[in-house]
Amino acid sequence: MMPQEIVFEKLPAGYADSAAKPGEKVKVRLTDFVSTEDGDELITKLEGFPQQILSMLSVPSPVLPSMVHSLLAIIRADKTATVYLNEAQTIGEMRVKGGVKKGELLTTNRVLDLGRIKFKDITVPPEAGIAYVFSVGWRKGFFYDLAPLHAEHDARPYDIEEAIGSLFAYLLFQERFKIDDPTWKIFFDQKWFPFVHLDNDLICEMIAHAKQGWHIDGLLPKIVNNVKRLLRDDPIDQKHIPAFVDHADILRTGVERYLADDHVSATSIMYPRIEGTLRSFLRVSSATATAPTAQTLSKVAVEHHQTSRISNSLLLSTKFQRYLNDVYFAHFAPGSSPDVGRHSVAHGEARAADFTVKAATIPFLLLYQLSLFFTDGKLRP
Repeated sequence: MMPQEIVFEKLPAGYADSAAKPGEKVKVRLTDFVSTEDGDELITKLEGFPQQILSMLSVPSPVLPSMVHSLLAIIRADKTATVYLNEAQTIGEMRVKGGVKKGELLTTNRVLDLGRIKFKDITVPPEAGIAYVFSVGWRKGFFYDLAPLHAEHDARPYDIEEAIGSLFAYLLFQERFKIDDPTWKIFFDQKWFPFVHLDNDLICEMIAHAKQGWHIDGLLPKIVNNVKRLLRDDPIDQKHIPAFVDHADILRTGVERYLADDHVSATSIMYPRIEGTLRSFLRVSSATATAPTAQTLSKVAVEHHQTSRISNSLLLSTKFQRYLNDVYFAHFAPGSSPDVGRHSVAHGEARAADFTVKAATIPFLLLYQLSLFFTDGKLRP
């Protein structure tokens, strides 16, 4: 159906955020997002404002909830609204693995990160309210922001396209954003991370293993095959990134040794080189002289990304910074039989038995992840 204009008797105020007796003040939530994972809360809110909008549409027969794939309402301060029922087409920006041909079907296994989501031929003014119901597969989300409609609030201070993109990322890759603290501890204790260059199916398996308390190493053959395919399809030494340029020859040698299953050489080459790329990035990105401590190196890389990207980035910036600090830059006491890490390898304290296929694999995943932090955050529309 074509977009329709409706008129409210009164401007929508939002949803009550607390209970109150008659005559008492009540807190009202003007902006919120709920999704399928919220269960009854999503149903309750969909049966509120979105249902009211549906009932105001001029249609031959009632619109059933099962018929709604998307519902976008742009609400103005004069109580009018333009409603798009299953008509709001979206255009997303994303980072993907490898090259892309026009018209090519992209699966979640190809997605590295999501950016802005734009509505085709539709503008949401910063002074207008918005109610948006959308679907990603079987999952649904409901986002609303009515704050700009009320006198005590200014125009929307954030980028609505960034916000919508962030919500799509959350709904599409919910498993990653819902990793709880005990599961993160297992990841870090086992020296793993949901690196974005791994296939999404494999990342989901890693998360499931960690949640069950199983060894993620049980998936190592799949991870190694994924990394070897990645090294052949998108060579890390051929990435045109300033922080990588001075390291290309050494990275190439590390790749050759890894593909030849020479894990001792690959590990010895790659672990110090990760810090080398971080130092190179610090030099090209920092306007002032900054001491290249472990904390500074990880902080500068992550903050650069956070200033240009959405909150629900698949890079999981905050957790990745912690991974760099606690796992890659892990300190050790000499003679304490340390695990493989930047310091233990560089200082010659890592044990021979620790130069395993796992130890050789993780540095490449780290570098691929860092390659996204080292770029300017521009995504492909």
